[in-house]
Amino acid sequence: RRSLTMRWQGPAMAVAASLLLSYSLFTSAFTRQCIARRVKLQSFSALSSSSSSSGRTILDDAPPSDGTENSKHDWQYILHLAEDAATRAGSIMKATTGRISSTQTKSNVRDLVTESDVASQQIIFSTINAVRPNDVFLGEEAVDPGSEASIEALRQALIANDDDDDDDDDDRLLWIVDPIDGTTNFQAGLPLFCASIGVVAWNQTTNQPEIQVGVIFNPILDEMTSAVAGRGAYLNGKRLNSTVANTGLPLKECLVNIGYPVVQGESTLAAATKAVSALATRVLGLRMIACASQVTCWVARNQFQVYVSWDLNAWDVCAGMLIVRESGGNILDFATNQTATITSRDLIFTSSTAGKAVAEEIRQVLEDHDCLEY
Repeated sequence: RRSLTMRWQGPAMAVAASLLLSYSLFTSAFTRQCIARRVKLQSFSALSSSSSSSGRTILDDAPPSDGTENSKHDWQYILHLAEDAATRAGSIMKATTGRISSTQTKSNVRDLVTESDVASQQIIFSTINAVRPNDVFLGEEAVDPGSEASIEALRQALIANDDDDDDDDDDRLLWIVDPIDGTTNFQAGLPLFCASIGVVAWNQTTNQPEIQVGVIFNPILDEMTSAVAGRGAYLNGKRLNSTVANTGLPLKECLVNIGYPVVQGESTLAAATKAVSALATRVLGLRMIACASQVTCWVARNQFQVYVSWDLNAWDVCAGMLIVRESGGNILDFATNQTATITSRDLIFTSSTAGKAVAEEIRQVLEDHDCLEY
């Protein structure tokens, strides 16, 4: 009997050991899956708490005394709030670039959206809303695809910003945000993407919206480019000194970036392609970097002298428009041939060394080669 019992115990013990091992492997795998899900849910929040070495910008000029600055607001504080929000979003972007797939497209297959776009916009909104809950927030990821939807979203946001019916909110600001400008670059792991935040206040004297603060943060280059209306533009806290030429650089000495517009699809890309052909022999060099906010920063620093693009959304260029102007540059709406406003979509940016004459010359080239309409 003892021999028989031992013969049965051997297989039984082997089966028990096998079952125990299988259960152990199953529970380990299940635990890892649970932990992975929990980490995924917590990771964006945790990443956003890390800080950047860029720090905060300290404005080095007193507020202008000619009434150009809205006295209701402490723009130094608003600037720091925008920089803090951009830095938190930048931490998410830096940790996930090149490692995350697109979750959907918007207007077409070239117009990508990733989990990081959504998470970055949420952390920017949360940072602002925590201290300014009555402000208006316009973020790209909350707007339907297409130019018409973008135009209407901006119109509605400006109406909300100018709501005179609520006396308690007469200091309301409009925050215009692109959480990740250059999503295709971001997904590919290329260091050409930024968080862009523009802050708009309604000027009761002129009855027009005016961009008062602009912040653009590239977390890979660790570059925080900022501006406050009438107070200058800054790179990582250092004032950008505008260099204004006496006569302006000639077009043949300008390095020009041509935009890569994707929202309207083939029509805008066709206009951009014709512009490349028309300008190629007239300029120092052409580039086609598809990240409007980054390019405007380089225009402000005179690394590009010209930036031309079609059908730009407000969140693409709101911050960059102020940064270029505060660095001494200019922006032409080439659809109307007038100085650009926040609602302009077809733009020529020129640096402080290029001047308005170059913008007018480029517009003429675009008109001659049927590049203005799309």
